[in-house]
Amino acid sequence: VFDEEDLALVAENTFGVREQTPRLKRLKRGRGRRASDDDDELRAELDDLMDTNESPGADYADEPRRDVDRDDDLGLFGNEESDAEVDDYRAARRAERRGHANSRNERLDTAYEEVRDNGVQAGAHERTGAMASFLAEGMDAIDDDTWMELQDIFGSGEEYAFAMEAPLADRDPSREKTLADVFEPAELEAKMMTQRDEDIRTSDVPERMQMRATGAESLRPLSEDEIEEETTWVMRQLHSWLTRQEARRGREHKSEWDTDNTSDEPTLFQHADFANERFLAAVLSVLKLLSQDFYEVPFIARHRREVFVTAESESDVHGEEPPTREWLSIDDLWKLYDFDLQFRGLLAARRHLQNMVRRLKGEGVDDSTREISHEDEAYASELIASASGVEDIMDVTEWLQAHYADVIQKWSRERAGMKRVQNLGLKERAKRNGTDRFVERFGITARQVGDNVSTPGRHTVDSNTSEMPLDAARELVGTELVSPDIALKAAKATFSSMLELDPQLRRFVRAYCDEHVCVVVRPTDKGLREVTHDEHPAFAFKFLKQKPVAEFMGSAQFIELEKAVHDGLLRMQLSLSGEYRFDNHDLRTDDAVFSEDRDRSARAVTVQLDEHMRSSASGDVAAAWDTVRSDALFMAVRDHLLPQMWRETVQKLHQQAFDYVADACRRSLEQRIDVQAARTSSMRTGKKPRVAVVAGGGFDASSRGALRVVVVDEHGACSEDFSADSMRMQSSGALADGDGVAVLRGVLERQRIDVVA
Repeated sequence: VFDEEDLALVAENTFGVREQTPRLKRLKRGRGRRASDDDDELRAELDDLMDTNESPGADYADEPRRDVDRDDDLGLFGNEESDAEVDDYRAARRAERRGHANSRNERLDTAYEEVRDNGVQAGAHERTGAMASFLAEGMDAIDDDTWMELQDIFGSGEEYAFAMEAPLADRDPSREKTLADVFEPAELEAKMMTQRDEDIRTSDVPERMQMRATGAESLRPLSEDEIEEETTWVMRQLHSWLTRQEARRGREHKSEWDTDNTSDEPTLFQHADFANERFLAAVLSVLKLLSQDFYEVPFIARHRREVFVTAESESDVHGEEPPTREWLSIDDLWKLYDFDLQFRGLLAARRHLQNMVRRLKGEGVDDSTREISHEDEAYASELIASASGVEDIMDVTEWLQAHYADVIQKWSRERAGMKRVQNLGLKERAKRNGTDRFVERFGITARQVGDNVSTPGRHTVDSNTSEMPLDAARELVGTELVSPDIALKAAKATFSSMLELDPQLRRFVRAYCDEHVCVVVRPTDKGLREVTHDEHPAFAFKFLKQKPVAEFMGSAQFIELEKAVHDGLLRMQLSLSGEYRFDNHDLRTDDAVFSEDRDRSARAVTVQLDEHMRSSASGDVAAAWDTVRSDALFMAVRDHLLPQMWRETVQKLHQQAFDYVADACRRSLEQRIDVQAARTSSMRTGKKPRVAVVAGGGFDASSRGALRVVVVDEHGACSEDFSADSMRMQSSGALADGDGVAVLRGVLERQRIDVVA
């Protein structure tokens, strides 16, 4: 049996009508209100009961008193008088909401008119928020009550309007908002709408020439003197590169995959003749077009061929054009393009170094502010003049930064305007612990060792000391160096740091490594399990031993090797020795073997340099000092020089492999697109065809108006064009052909068409 409350609940859910209302109600309704009243009234009543828009404690004194009696269950069973007050309050609230909705709709209508008339512009209106973008979806179909409910649930859209507004202190009325103020940088970069992209579009320079480098040097036309210097530098680099290429091709023992990778590689500079003035003039002219006019290689190859194609003879005996000689191919032009980019990097690094030297000299300020000594200035100038690559310039830069670290850090602090922790330079550290005085007893400086390496016999070792190294180290014992052994180790470390920073020593070690370095590869536990068949990409490198780095040139092998190392399948190490005692049955011994190999590689370089710092005197004292110098040199080579050379070598191999892949992709693309025009059997050589081009999607009955036919004559001009709905030909006579078939047949009958594409 249902009671009164159950019947009321059933009536409300089935939209029934009940004439009597219970005396006591769970939820307060308006007096005499029935469950079948309008849905909007019921919805507004529920909004009032669940209203959370008002802030706590806001103007409750002006609202009708809801809790008439505290003992009356918080007013839920109020009397008729309180019900009337609540009904009046709800009616007032609904009227107030309708008023706010009308005013808000008026503002949105105004904003919509502005957007429709003026277009969407950043900063055109400030307070429309997310509602302005919603206007385009058809807001007229939403009534006021539904609109109020949406705002009560989701908000008015103005809660985050502050995100589109700049702080009051940063607002500039005259400044318009840009795309960077509204969109994320990653999104702008993906759409190519950054300021960099805009600069590329507005600059009258090909995009490739702007994208190949950044900075002030990238788009600066080189002067005539710089072009002459670049030509000399390119010729020197080209001669060295061709020598290495010939040595690589002349190797008798090549691996199988190396032969496959280099079979399609073109031979560059087949007509290179360094004694021929025409070849030199062709290279100079191409470099001018690249560095001064910023022409692209395809443009030079097709439209400026006169700069690298010359006639074999000036006389025309038979009345025909003399034979010509093409000094440079398009592959040669791309190689010169790479050389030009490298030379610009060299110019930028050298300019930065020269500015540093001038500032250390105090040039343009005062002679009293001079920080660099005249001897160091002359040494730096000599090294800059003989630098042949960016690596040599960076060596001189690091040498200056280490010797004048306190001055350079002072510049950084002045520029930043804040205090930073000062890092002591090489000289300051040596002065603090007193090892600078002990290093003077070594009988030779790091610079003199470098001079002896570049010019053997230039300096000799001063062996006038009669004390053993350990006895001389007792003078350094103090608060920082507590024993002679520790003092001697600190002195070795100081001299080792001086040796590894010397630019001439670095240049020698770099050249020695480029000639003798090899790659050693060992599998990991994971690689031993997974790389088990010859179809695996890493199988060819699984047990690679003593493969010269030069054999990686002209192929993409190093990319595959790097991928295997990155996946944890292989371990790779560069080496200068040929002794490997690996145990293929126990990979746990590989770490010890690799460590021994690093020591042997360092010892191989030390032997080459040790003779330039060995004393000519005999005796136990001279032998002891030779041992100390040799130990310091070994530390410099093992801990500093070789790791740096290995990083540079890996970077070169990585870049060379990517260049090889990019060049192969370029040649493949050129083979696809660089073809002659279509020819028929009746056409003479050199004659261009007349083409009818049919394009679009009108080859079936479902497409309408999507077909376009254009007739192009032998001069490249459009002689006739039309559009059609379909070009479909019917096999049976019951169905008509497409409307474009007859028109195209008429064109083919009227005009002489060689090719239909």
